[in-house]
Amino acid sequence: MKLRVLACVGLCLAGRIPVWGADDSADKTELATTHVGESPQLEVVDIPTADILDPKTFSTSFRFYSEGGITSRLVLGPFKRFNLGISLDSQQVIGGDDPHLIRPSLFAKLRFFDGTDILPALAFGYDNQGYLYQNSARDFLQKEKGLYLVGSHEILLPNLEVHAGVNIPRVDESGTPFGFFGASWKIVDSFALLAEYDNIQKAPENRINLGGRLWVTSFFNVDVAARNVGRGTADGAERIVRLNYVTNFPF
Repeated sequence: MKLRVLACVGLCLAGRIPVWGADDSADKTELATTHVGESPQLEVVDIPTADILDPKTFSTSFRFYSEGGITSRLVLGPFKRFNLGISLDSQQVIGGDDPHLIRPSLFAKLRFFDGTDILPALAFGYDNQGYLYQNSARDFLQKEKGLYLVGSHEILLPNLEVHAGVNIPRVDESGTPFGFFGASWKIVDSFALLAEYDNIQKAPENRINLGGRLWVTSFFNVDVAARNVGRGTADGAERIVRLNYVTNFPF
């Protein structure tokens, strides 16, 4: 029920509230941090960015992780500045063990400020996709982002974008806020370096993730990343590969 309410609120906000920092010509142009003819970077490795899909486009991604797991995500851009999606997480899909489907997860993001030369673009979102589900505990080893606020801005060098924000994984429990920040640097037209510091609240549970993103075409890219660098597998250290594809609605 909470997820339905959140989705309805997001749709209403996307259609009704004014967007700060936007002029009348914004409806005919792409968002500030999205380059022409290039798929937006919706996330770094795990942390979100303020980028969103353009209207009438959608994206699919397939994240291959430890022990044959695959997380599939579909994100739609039905309206300007608002994205809505769903994730399906399946364990042991690759290999000889019996596959196991985890509960579906909701994704929503509203970009309400496009940013200026000084101020970052801002987005408010919700994502309840966690990482590394533990059957024994019936919970994720690494909690979901939950509600979050994120800002993104290019600094110092061309195509070097910094992303930072706060999130509350589970409002209905402790409501404890966490922090995150990271950077994506497109050093050439077809390749970007990715780095982030995630889950900032309790030092032993903070995570460093490092990776790279290769654009095979302008609408298809491949991520390779190491998560929780410097920790053991019991703490969720792993290597992942993610395939990201963006295209227009077929109608």
